[in-house]
Amino acid sequence: MYDFEYALRLSASACTCVQFLSGLLICANFVKKGKVSNESVVPFVTGFLSCALWLYYGMILVNSTLVSVNAFGCLLFAIYTWIYYRYTSKKKRVVHYALTAIGFIAWVVFITQTDIHQKQSKSVSSVELHQHQSVDVAAVTPLDISDKSIVSSTAYDAAVDHVGLLCSLTTMLFFAAPFSNLIHVIRTKNTESMPLPLIVMTFLVCAQWLVYGRMLRDKFIMYPNAVGCMLSIIQLALFVIYPRKSNVPLTSELYNHHHPYPFIKLMDA
Repeated sequence: MYDFEYALRLSASACTCVQFLSGLLICANFVKKGKVSNESVVPFVTGFLSCALWLYYGMILVNSTLVSVNAFGCLLFAIYTWIYYRYTSKKKRVVHYALTAIGFIAWVVFITQTDIHQKQSKSVSSVELHQHQSVDVAAVTPLDISDKSIVSSTAYDAAVDHVGLLCSLTTMLFFAAPFSNLIHVIRTKNTESMPLPLIVMTFLVCAQWLVYGRMLRDKFIMYPNAVGCMLSIIQLALFVIYPRKSNVPLTSELYNHHHPYPFIKLMDA
């Protein structure tokens, strides 16, 4: 079982990193043209926000897999945003979005750490008060140690729930983005605007993280990736229902204005 989990972690991490790297195709186009045309910086900034939240969640869980994958994602999306900033004429907008994302991440960390500290302080005070009232009974007993362990566990569980829920909800919102493209495909009955390789990659990544989340019994990893799997299956089914009417290069698919930058995923963890 351990060998399977280790192999799954390696495979999921590698596939996720490859998926993150697909953003290089868009940035290469910026460099080639020497400017940004109609592309939006929002996918890059939200990708950074997504990875940063999951990075923090991984740090709370002390999960090296989540930390390493999303640290890599943060670095890549920061580079993508910088390249976009360099070649766009709307630099103030990029700075505004970037500062907003960084401010939100800082707010989440501050609120979480403050909440943990307050819960620990209140609980420790309660334990100390109980010990003071029982001072005539005995010195320190195993029960005292257990009480302090409960204090840490309660604060830890609260942090996991709050940050995990935020990560999960944000991820599912971004997974819902392709619906705008699905409506276009159904209306035109043509899947030429959908990048098949990236959709297949998204399905593989989500499926692996879904299994990994199941093994960890982590609902915050399981639920958003279950949604990602279902959306990927729906998109793949459209290729059967509405075959392509023309051959469109992958790079063109990536820049198609109907598709919400499929390489972006909030959790990837």
